[in-house]
Amino acid sequence: MEKFTLGIAVLVFVILAGCSQKEYHPTKESISKIEASVESSEKSAVKILSDLANQEFSIQADQISEDDYTFMEAFGKAFINLYTGAVAEQETVSFKNYIANKNLLQFTNKMLELEQLQDSKGGNGIIFGLDNEFKKAELKRLDNNLYYLELPFSNQGSGMSCKLLVQSVNKSLIIVDLYFGNKDGVDTLATGHPAVRKLNNPKLWDDQEWVDGVMEKLEKYETELLSM
Repeated sequence: MEKFTLGIAVLVFVILAGCSQKEYHPTKESISKIEASVESSEKSAVKILSDLANQEFSIQADQISEDDYTFMEAFGKAFINLYTGAVAEQETVSFKNYIANKNLLQFTNKMLELEQLQDSKGGNGIIFGLDNEFKKAELKRLDNNLYYLELPFSNQGSGMSCKLLVQSVNKSLIIVDLYFGNKDGVDTLATGHPAVRKLNNPKLWDDQEWVDGVMEKLEKYETELLSM
């Protein structure tokens, strides 16, 4: 059984590519070649998280095209592995290479902090980890430079899903909205139930009134967790 996921395989291959990593576009052939060597990697979880956090995902054109779909999928998988790995390892990581909007970045940092606290108290109904297995991705073009990406994944048989809105800015891929939507997930409590939480607005996190409401819910939930 494979020990690491395709997302980690892509990561390691890109890192090995050295100074050319910004222009690297993974292919089926290159991914297949690296999967075997990834299994023998002796990198610690902390080092892998650091590599994921520092990875940059740049494209050649000003806007995302069909040629970038595999690359965009790798980008999404890297973010998921970074986030879920940080929860499992109780590590603080940076999402600055994935998220540019300061409100979304603040939310994601706080969500991670609370998800870690929740996990330490046994309050998570799912298993977080770094070595996720990914299923077929769903990718939809919503606008000229706006894409919806949904990535189902699992860890030790615990199934999850992550939905992302992805754009390119200055030839770099960025997440403009995200949602895990797990039953006991912090983002579910703060931003809404999966039945009502939609990802179609790239300007959502610029709505300060909405953001303030979300952050208030996070503060309330943090108080509840700390009193447990």
